[in-house]
Amino acid sequence: MLLLEGVALTSSGRPVLAPEELELKILEKCDLEFDGAPGGLERDVADKYVRGVAFLTTHRLIWLDQASLPTPGRSCSLRLERITKWGPVAKGMFSTSKAKRVRFQLRAKVVSARDDGGEIRTAFRGEPPDAFTKALAEAMLAKAWLAEPPVASSSGRGGTAGRNGGGGGGGGANGGGGGGGGGGGTMPNARTAGVAGILLRQRQERAATEAALGEAFTDMTALMTKAKEMVVLAERFAGAIGGGGAGGNGGNGGNGGNGAASSSADERNELETMLMSVGIRSPVTRDTAGALYHQQLARQLADWLPPVLENYGGILPLPDVYCLFNRARGAELISPDDLLRACKLWEKLRSPVQFRRFDSGVAVVQSLDRSDDEVCALLARVMAEKSAEDGDDGGGGGGGGGGGGGGGKTKKTLSRLDAYGASDALGIPPAVAGEYLAMAEGHGILCRDEAPEATYYYRNFFAECNY
Repeated sequence: MLLLEGVALTSSGRPVLAPEELELKILEKCDLEFDGAPGGLERDVADKYVRGVAFLTTHRLIWLDQASLPTPGRSCSLRLERITKWGPVAKGMFSTSKAKRVRFQLRAKVVSARDDGGEIRTAFRGEPPDAFTKALAEAMLAKAWLAEPPVASSSGRGGTAGRNGGGGGGGGANGGGGGGGGGGGTMPNARTAGVAGILLRQRQERAATEAALGEAFTDMTALMTKAKEMVVLAERFAGAIGGGGAGGNGGNGGNGGNGAASSSADERNELETMLMSVGIRSPVTRDTAGALYHQQLARQLADWLPPVLENYGGILPLPDVYCLFNRARGAELISPDDLLRACKLWEKLRSPVQFRRFDSGVAVVQSLDRSDDEVCALLARVMAEKSAEDGDDGGGGGGGGGGGGGGGKTKKTLSRLDAYGASDALGIPPAVAGEYLAMAEGHGILCRDEAPEATYYYRNFFAECNY
């Protein structure tokens, strides 16, 4: 039987691509038909797999089980390097089928010893696969899987750990690339030890970074499609690794271990910010996704958002999402309407993020695990801590009388929060903080005072009164 490999999916149901792998075309309503004998995944062989989505990348032909998304189900893939011959299937004279088929001849013994190879067909029952087969022909001609993997730069956290730890094979930069670069099994000598060794490693890292950037600048035609973003990113990347790294290691050379740790943390934060700013290597476009554009855009956005939301307090206004996402996509910009339509598909696609519109009309994107009750409890705790700092947590209504109560000492003012104070306390934008304060008022946690200069919120003592 002909066996296919499984495929890993993201939390939103998109295939996980290798670092050097790019999407070329996406086409829905695609069946896989095995010729002569059942085939497919070793755990779930069948005569054919039906009603799926075909993803063509530079390295693989991926079939996603649409009925099971975002879980894998029968989702599978075949590497393009496994194909020995392929071409369209001619329709018979009396055939009534409207599907257009493409035949692939595959090598055996690739997945396991039970893999007999043979023929597999893709049956496209939706839109014509002309653009799909054209992209497939170009991918088979380009043979991207034979290209050298990108040079591992010092930006990789795993690679940095491998170098600094000196442990076996320079592991960790990008899936184990780097062979014996760490040299952990050899004894240090005068050239690699002490300050001289640190300077030598800095020069080697700088040379590797410059070489990688030099290759990126070679093809100016391709570069111009993303020129501005890529040039800025490359220059800042080289500066962070070259200049910043030297300062950090220099501090470590003295007695400033804390200075080196602080410098290293600053470098990591800057690198994370840069990678988040331009972090989508293969953005979904109308050209690649076709009729599935908004659905695939919604899935890609849902995969990209969680780490961004984590850095912004778990919630972002939709205009901020629009700016950050377009910045990450480089030159492949989307319209505000595309973003809104994609966000509204999340509930149907069972994505790990959600779209929300407050009563005032403010539209936001937030994590699924962020509930109103949690936010109200957090605001109540912030207000209690602020009251304790100001020394009025016992003066304004303790004991149930609501008056001066307690020890006879009357407070002239009570602790209060406005949108900016809540923004600072919760780590979220002021516009969203104002909505949360209004929500907490609706839940009876806070009371509102509309002053001429701003709207302030106070702790709700009425809830503690005994009637």
